[in-house]
Amino acid sequence: MPHPVDSPATRPSRAAARALVCFTALLAVPAVAAANEGTAGVFIRGDSDATIVVSPRAAVQVDIEEETQVTASYMADVWTSASIDIRTAATRPVGTRAEEDAPYQWITEQRDQLDLSVSHQLGDVNLLGAYYYSGENDYWSHGFTLRATEELFGKSTTLTQSLRYVHDIVGRSGDPNFEQPLDTFGARLVWSQILSPDAIVQAVWEGMYRTGFQSSVYRFVGLGGNGMCGIDPENGELGTASLCVPEAHPSTRIRNAFVLQGRYAFSDDTSGGIGYRFYFDDWGIYSHTAIAQIAWVPAENQSLTIRYRFYTQTAAGFYQARYDPPPGAQIRYVTRDRELSPTFSNRLAFSYQGLAHLTEGVDLKVAFAVGGTAFVYPDFVGLDEVYALDGTLSFTLEL
Repeated sequence: MPHPVDSPATRPSRAAARALVCFTALLAVPAVAAANEGTAGVFIRGDSDATIVVSPRAAVQVDIEEETQVTASYMADVWTSASIDIRTAATRPVGTRAEEDAPYQWITEQRDQLDLSVSHQLGDVNLLGAYYYSGENDYWSHGFTLRATEELFGKSTTLTQSLRYVHDIVGRSGDPNFEQPLDTFGARLVWSQILSPDAIVQAVWEGMYRTGFQSSVYRFVGLGGNGMCGIDPENGELGTASLCVPEAHPSTRIRNAFVLQGRYAFSDDTSGGIGYRFYFDDWGIYSHTAIAQIAWVPAENQSLTIRYRFYTQTAAGFYQARYDPPPGAQIRYVTRDRELSPTFSNRLAFSYQGLAHLTEGVDLKVAFAVGGTAFVYPDFVGLDEVYALDGTLSFTLEL
């Protein structure tokens, strides 16, 4: 939103404005959009763990009144996979054995999501309320968000506070009688500070409390043997676990994350940013994320960005690559979730944004991004690493 008084004393330099835009993009905070616009795009991802995701999206934003905006969007996730979770859960066609070299059973599912939000500018405060519904054949979700963004100290400081509640229903395919709830309560604080015409920093805290069913109804954990219940993807042999039990996670989880990021404009057309995120929860996971990016403006209304991200985490306290309890021992929690194992990853991504003036008052924005990620799992049976490639293409018509 522009300053009320457009003078050199009250507006940042062009470089600082670009730094602010790139910085909000780095933090996944939506930039201010045009008064009325429509967006259509698609996200595609494939990885070496036999998983393909295609996600089309469409959104419309309109001005209801001078200070009020309404945004509605639709998104679908079409997911096809024969991943390690499927291969080790005995999902080959009934009656086949490993030595018959039968193909793994591919699973295809679709999730549909509808989002609706209303924002209103009240002086220096922007208020937003949002709701989403997401549904698939075995999982349904309702989410609510309240957010307030306030500009302080001559608009050099921005404080954003948000609350979130999500109610999920976990089902199981083929079992209409199975339904388990999962509730999520979250809060987020974002502090952004312009330090100079060319520098900006941002600090974020996010907390979350989850209670309910947090396991996967489709994952089974092998006790003893090689720790697997289905087919060993390394050699095609059947899993040798002496007993297979359903995955069991704690019913509550408290999560916290702290982020500190900064950005500096080196010139009118080049800026760079770095960031660090620390995460911990009461399941015993600690993670560290480092981010760096360089943005270049080759021409008016165009930008190129290169981003790098490194991520590493410890395992959950109850995670074991192989569970081999002594006879008679009781194990309360067991998991085959690789996201709870020790892991690290490297990601490199490139993106382009351009704006073209079609006619008076009508602009077309084009955005393209491609990225690659390498995930390493040093202590997960059956899977050592995964390589993923993803791309996004979107078109936005601004009126």
